[in-house]
Amino acid sequence: MGVMSENFRAHSIVEWFRDAPWLTRRWLRIYPRIFLAMFTLEAIVWVIASTGLVDPHGHPIGADFIDPWAASWLTLQGHPAAVYEVARLWAVEKAAVTYPGVGYAGFHYPPMYLLIVLPLALIPYTVSLAAWSVATLAAYVAVMWMIDREHDALWLAIAFPGVFVNLTCGQNGFLTVAILGGALLAIDRRPILAGMLFGLMSYKPQYAVLIPLFLIATGRWRTLIAAAVTVAAFAALSLVVFGTQTWQAFFGSISFTRHVVLEQGGSGFGKLQSAFAAMRLWGFGVNASYAMQAAVSLASAIAAVWIWRRTINPRLQAAALATGVMLMSPYMMDYDLVVLALPIAWLALLGLQSGFIPWEKSILAFAWMLPMFARTLAIDFRIPLAPPLLLMLMALIVRRTTLESSARPIVDVRARFAEG
Repeated sequence: MGVMSENFRAHSIVEWFRDAPWLTRRWLRIYPRIFLAMFTLEAIVWVIASTGLVDPHGHPIGADFIDPWAASWLTLQGHPAAVYEVARLWAVEKAAVTYPGVGYAGFHYPPMYLLIVLPLALIPYTVSLAAWSVATLAAYVAVMWMIDREHDALWLAIAFPGVFVNLTCGQNGFLTVAILGGALLAIDRRPILAGMLFGLMSYKPQYAVLIPLFLIATGRWRTLIAAAVTVAAFAALSLVVFGTQTWQAFFGSISFTRHVVLEQGGSGFGKLQSAFAAMRLWGFGVNASYAMQAAVSLASAIAAVWIWRRTINPRLQAAALATGVMLMSPYMMDYDLVVLALPIAWLALLGLQSGFIPWEKSILAFAWMLPMFARTLAIDFRIPLAPPLLLMLMALIVRRTTLESSARPIVDVRARFAEG
């Protein structure tokens, strides 16, 4: 009896994750509101406990916003090349929050990003942070609304933990989602616009590597040309506005970024969420970590190309690209996990339309919650959760593509999205 009881219990647990009966429409109306209330309360406590522009942990409010604001200030003062000099940028960052103990936050972007952040220092730091957060959040919400115009879906997008991470650190994850998501939404009806948006992704070049492969694999030549022209124009404009010295300073800073921030974990291997960072977190050497990242990147690229060549379903193609850009970059931070909102939304729509395959609802739920736990699990327990979960998400897209292309029924009656 004891063995039978244990087997039954184990079988029940497997079914609980495989079919996710706890994830129904009714509960999806409740979960995001609970998360949003929790995040709001935490933010209020965090602000109250802060001293001036410094939070309880000794970091500036909007810690990751301080470097683009300082870069804007130096550029507006006529010193764009100085944004890549540690001492000069750090001095402005300290002055911005009137706190001499603030840690250094480097500006690790190409000069094209300076064109985007240039106006930030025209207004005081706190006002600028608020304006940046509201504007980029609005762009994120607009794209998510265009993907799914259901109010329940919008609640899920707003309460997504990746949103909270970006708001508290003042990062540009919302901008990345808006550009990448906007390009994927426009690609079939407005290919030139999509190409221009893809070209703007060059502000974060580590996430643009997979885009040309996607456009070539799907035969979107007009979009590819538009993207290439946009990148060239974007770079040329920054060269004209900021001069050759700024570009030289950027290229000179790449070795510092690679060695200190990436390889030595200057921001912490818990904040980095890539396969490379997972290996470094576990104590592996730089070469072994690069080898693992190369293996993951290659596998992701092969899977993505296979998906793009096997299906014409735009949601599956878009979900594969959004997942692939995260898997392929060794330099992926916890705030970049907000990009997960895109594949989650597209896969959820497919599930609602044709039925969820086994394990799908659980994987999507864990992916939705990932930004809330990723950094803490990595720092406190040395568990890098992001790489395996992203690989599971890519495998899920492969599985859906296989079922769709073989014309096999996807619907599992037990895995239907119940109203309960």
